[in-house]
Amino acid sequence: MEKYDKDAAMTAIVEGEYVNVEEFGANGNDSKDDSESIQAAIDYSHKYKIGKVKILGNRTYIVEQGLVLKNGVELEFGQNTKIRVAGDFKVIDVKKNASISNGIFEIVDDQFNSDVIYLDGNQRFWSWDRTQISNVTIINLTDSHKGTGLHLYARESDHFISFINFSNLRIAGFHTGVKLEADKPKEKDKYSFVNGNRFINLTLDDCVRCIDINSSISIPNESSGNQFSGLQIQLSENTEQAIRVTGSDNRFEGVIWDSHILKENLAIVEFKTDSMRNRLDSNLRSDFIKDRGKNNYYTSPEEDSGV
Repeated sequence: MEKYDKDAAMTAIVEGEYVNVEEFGANGNDSKDDSESIQAAIDYSHKYKIGKVKILGNRTYIVEQGLVLKNGVELEFGQNTKIRVAGDFKVIDVKKNASISNGIFEIVDDQFNSDVIYLDGNQRFWSWDRTQISNVTIINLTDSHKGTGLHLYARESDHFISFINFSNLRIAGFHTGVKLEADKPKEKDKYSFVNGNRFINLTLDDCVRCIDINSSISIPNESSGNQFSGLQIQLSENTEQAIRVTGSDNRFEGVIWDSHILKENLAIVEFKTDSMRNRLDSNLRSDFIKDRGKNNYYTSPEEDSGV
């Protein structure tokens, strides 16, 4: 997209070293689609190496097509600024060294069945990159319980997502709250992985599956060493599982609320056969935990050590 108001944008650069989406035509006070304007602001910030785009105020911006948050661009919302998603599409594809802070993503279309925040392993995220997501609320306001709030996906050979920090996120009303996924490469001696990411102070509410880690136990495709600390999971009648785990050495620490809502002996937490040395420290009773893997460890109220 190259539809820029260059005079307004250059004024923003001089005055504040950032681009405001309203200078590209976005209006958070009407019902028109703001997708093109927001994308234009991102593209301009990327092209001219400004580095920051702001969406401010207690306003609601309508998005009817997906956004790409390009390399090196920081997207900063006001605390109560909303992106209202109308339609079914991947809402925002986050590239390397891009980041999102603050704000609210609202799903209002019951046909939505895509990802809200998506990271693709083709970017090869690594420890020295500046990618991060912080203080964001992602909520499906319909009763559909479809879609995924946050999706990290290593799809092919040499795709990886590692050592990214996700902090103070709130995700509610989706089929899957957080999904970590690594597919097996077709080529021999090639790898894909989603490893070593940190999820700090994550709240998940009313999701069908709150956390889903889908990979093999180790290479060639693995999701291992991911850490979830300060975890709060609120179960509902729509919940089938709080956590489903493959891979190895993943860590989960937090509270899982209201297990009495669900059926007895339901595997609220499941360590699958392709799992090893994962650890869960929570308040969940052991009869709600099913361990099909190897050397996994969990604590529960009735016992000081796991199985």
